[in-house]
Amino acid sequence: MITDSNLLHANSRSVVARPLKRGRACMNCRFLKIKCDGVKPICGPCRKHPKDDECEYTDGPVRSRTKALEDTVQRLEARLHELEHPDESTPSVTLFDPYACQAPPAPLQLPSRPHPASSRSLPNSPYDQVPRLLSPSGSSPESQGYTQLSAWSPPSTHGSSPLIFDGRSIATPESSTSSLDFQDQPMHDSFLHTFLKHGSQFGFFLDQTRFRQAVVRQPASPDGSVAVGPGLAPALLQTVYMWGAHLSGQRDERFRYKALQAVATDILSNPLLQVLQAEVLLGYYFFRTGHFLEARAHSATAAALAIGAGLHEIRSVQQPALPMLTINEQFVESGVLLPPPADVVEEGERINGFWAVFMLQKYLAVALDPPSRVCSVFEVAGGAIVDTPWPRGMDEYRQGLLTSDVRGDGTIRNFLGQFDAFDSPSLAALQAKACVLLHRAVHLHGQWTLASMPGHNQALSNAVQAVDSLINSLRSQLPESAMLSPTTAGTETTRTLLLTRSLLNAASIKLHSLFMNDPSSREYCLASARDMFDFGFASSEHDLRRGLGYLNPIMGSLWMTACSVFVEEIKRLRSSFDSASRAKEEEVYCSLQDGMHALKTFAAESLLMRHQLTKAQEGFESL
Repeated sequence: MITDSNLLHANSRSVVARPLKRGRACMNCRFLKIKCDGVKPICGPCRKHPKDDECEYTDGPVRSRTKALEDTVQRLEARLHELEHPDESTPSVTLFDPYACQAPPAPLQLPSRPHPASSRSLPNSPYDQVPRLLSPSGSSPESQGYTQLSAWSPPSTHGSSPLIFDGRSIATPESSTSSLDFQDQPMHDSFLHTFLKHGSQFGFFLDQTRFRQAVVRQPASPDGSVAVGPGLAPALLQTVYMWGAHLSGQRDERFRYKALQAVATDILSNPLLQVLQAEVLLGYYFFRTGHFLEARAHSATAAALAIGAGLHEIRSVQQPALPMLTINEQFVESGVLLPPPADVVEEGERINGFWAVFMLQKYLAVALDPPSRVCSVFEVAGGAIVDTPWPRGMDEYRQGLLTSDVRGDGTIRNFLGQFDAFDSPSLAALQAKACVLLHRAVHLHGQWTLASMPGHNQALSNAVQAVDSLINSLRSQLPESAMLSPTTAGTETTRTLLLTRSLLNAASIKLHSLFMNDPSSREYCLASARDMFDFGFASSEHDLRRGLGYLNPIMGSLWMTACSVFVEEIKRLRSSFDSASRAKEEEVYCSLQDGMHALKTFAAESLLMRHQLTKAQEGFESL
């Protein structure tokens, strides 16, 4: 006789054994191809043998996590196909920005000077509202989908599809620049002129006359590509146009997109020196826009190309080392191994190219690395690997000032040792030497804080004195025109002199800040900081922009160093209660105003400068 309990058990087994409809099994059972009982929220097999993945069903009203990821993969694959086959896809639609025509915000007003008899506390910071980062004429890296320290991964970074785990969409190079006419040759000429006017501030080392002649004036193709002449690397031309668009306030994504595409494939198919130039320009571009990881990547690539091509051993007295392996003729023909220069101008381009890479490496190290670990790829045996002579201006090469007797032998080592046999008074050489001294001063500053052995302290003290002597000697070699004036404002010489002078002042501050308890060192730091903002003309925002133009990105870090000196001095003076300290506090406060005003003026065009302004504001608010 069959009992009711046995009948119930048989019925339940028949229910469980009944096959499920298609798509009703959980994701785990479906993937493992095992029978699923369809029990929710967790089926029998998943309950008996727990898996790493949760028991999920796809037949519910809400998409499962796995289904969402599958949909995301499908969208990304579709977007990838769209980018690889642009002719087969429908053009993107550009939306109108209703806020693009709004009037710019009113300029921030600087506070009045504190009265000596007023309270000891300083007024609130005039920079409570940091200006929105804008490019020179209104566009901004932030408005172009940029975030500080974000990774650049062409070409999908600017895809119109949402990112994985991110619901935001960013414009593609095609859609974001559809307002530009890439067949407009005058636009290309304007970009070229705008960049070359300031090119030396961003590492342009090629001869401008020859470069202009190499640019073929042909209309661009309908897809926005730029026609180039024989022997001219597309990566270089696209990078130059990218810079011109950036400095002109135009959207530069299309040029940047194509430059990054071209630079990855141009090494074995175009002149190496032009590819090296493109890498240097890209490094400065990402440095200026606050993409430090990308800046380091392009700087490292440029350094590898320069060292691999032997640009650090130009005119070396040492016998060049023979390659350990036989070099394929393909590399010789493709320009990886440079043939002898055709003339003195081409040799000058190679010399200046190496120093452009060298200084970019140093600037990134000084701006981004902590003083105790500041370094670059050229820190081998104290700089002994660098035998290339100091750089010169291209006109100096044409005039034959690089005579045949100029040889290279431990250029940096001999300079730091104060026995430079082939000293060069060229302004380009002075800038390179000032860069070396700043890097050396920052390195000594970091090592000083780590010193523990008595003998090591004495060695560091001697090194500090030697570098300080070199700084004073180099400062005395600056031409009289180093004192800026309205007549010299707006020229490339003015910007180079300002940069060189600021590098030396920052180096002095780094060294003398080790002895801030000494009144003479403290006054030396203050004098060096004030000298950074002595522009020689009215320092209104309009005058600064017109008189200085676009500056090397490292200027933000140098100005921040000066502002830090003012902040620390104000803190020290506020701890005193005599009338002389109150009068000097007002004077130092005015100098701090000048520094923050300079940072504010150029923060609108550089994310790095804006970051330095924020740090200066934090120091101001701490008073």
